[in-house]
Amino acid sequence: MQKNPLSESGFFNLRVLMAVSLCSLGVSLAIFSFAATPSSGTLTDTSGPLTYGAGPFFVANPTPILFLDQGPECFGSAQPCDDYVLTATLPAGYAAMHPNASVKVTLGWTDAGSGASDYDLYIYRGIVHNTDGSQAADYQSASSANPEIATISPLSDGTHQYTLKIVPYTPTGENVHVIIELLSGSGGGGTPGFGGPDPTMPNVPRYQNFYAPAGTSAESSDGEFNIGFNPHSGRIMTMNIGPIWRLTPPERLNPAKPECCESLWEDKSALTTNIGLDPILFTDQHTGRTFASNSTVGANAVYAYSDNDGDSWIEAGFSPPDGGVDHESIGSGPYPASLSALVNEINHGQAVYYCSQDIVGPAACQRSDTLGASYGPGVLAYDGITTQCGGLHGHVHVAPNGTVWLPVGHCGGTQGGALSTDGGTTWNEFLVTGSRPQIN
Repeated sequence: MQKNPLSESGFFNLRVLMAVSLCSLGVSLAIFSFAATPSSGTLTDTSGPLTYGAGPFFVANPTPILFLDQGPECFGSAQPCDDYVLTATLPAGYAAMHPNASVKVTLGWTDAGSGASDYDLYIYRGIVHNTDGSQAADYQSASSANPEIATISPLSDGTHQYTLKIVPYTPTGENVHVIIELLSGSGGGGTPGFGGPDPTMPNVPRYQNFYAPAGTSAESSDGEFNIGFNPHSGRIMTMNIGPIWRLTPPERLNPAKPECCESLWEDKSALTTNIGLDPILFTDQHTGRTFASNSTVGANAVYAYSDNDGDSWIEAGFSPPDGGVDHESIGSGPYPASLSALVNEINHGQAVYYCSQDIVGPAACQRSDTLGASYGPGVLAYDGITTQCGGLHGHVHVAPNGTVWLPVGHCGGTQGGALSTDGGTTWNEFLVTGSRPQIN
């Protein structure tokens, strides 16, 4: 039978055209099915809470990527993120009348049944759409919790815009729901005085916010924030991306000011630790000595310590390489009873430990018997092969009896870590029964 190539070709092209059109329509629906509804809103002191929903989400976007990104990667359907533009408008005098006011953003969802769904919340000042991972959020809640809760604070009078980004880190087809509330700081939450200043009473601890000077290196939201407190001077040491800032609380100034005043912020950076890959700062509570490091090769480089809250630094450490290249941690505490003979006038009875891990596997710790001026060789705490624990560890802590604890977020199917009862000479693994490993 003779065929009509032209007719068949035309019919074929029509079918292709229809198929492509339907496919494109399906892709479009898949791309936009999770768009925020509504996509924007205005919050005022009289508007009441705002709400919106988005979803369902099916495509995972497991960003930020550890060690690479500062924030999420949001670009098209391959790296989906949901955007909502929030406009906050406060009348003149509102911030002065409500100094503790904040905007609370709550992201929640009902798991579709997998038990593994995870969504993260990032908030940027201004209108921000596509991101490549280099833009750190101004506020965020990126844990494995449900709900995720982020707070915008402090607030100022006038109109300000923010972009709320929902990142479907591990979606399983859920719709998410967001509530945006203006908290005046004078009440709410079902508790009288919730959100307001804690009452001041002698010898009763309380929280107080101190805000970095605008435009300074202390204001950066990059890096890994560290706080040290010297109980002898009452000063606070902070370190973020590298520069070290000292805060002198108002009651410690000369002349003293009321506790409700702002602290005195001073740049007390050590030259060698200003730039590096992994900032860490720790203050020994017994002596008041502050240690700083911004290196991943051990306490023999990009390392400093100070006995006068940063007025001067000794910018050198003497130690062999510890075997790790990432995420160093410094901690101190008393020697165990079995090593009491090591106590002397130099170390004041405090052993100092420097620990770091080799990215994905082993971790080693070094002990200093000279209050951090020099360290001994690194001792393997875990290797990820003969031990269930592996990868990133938390910060080293020393108990009052001298036991050294190194927490680890991934130990098989639980959390756990390594502990030493002999001053870091040997280490034993421990597992936390009933715990779950960290997701991100």
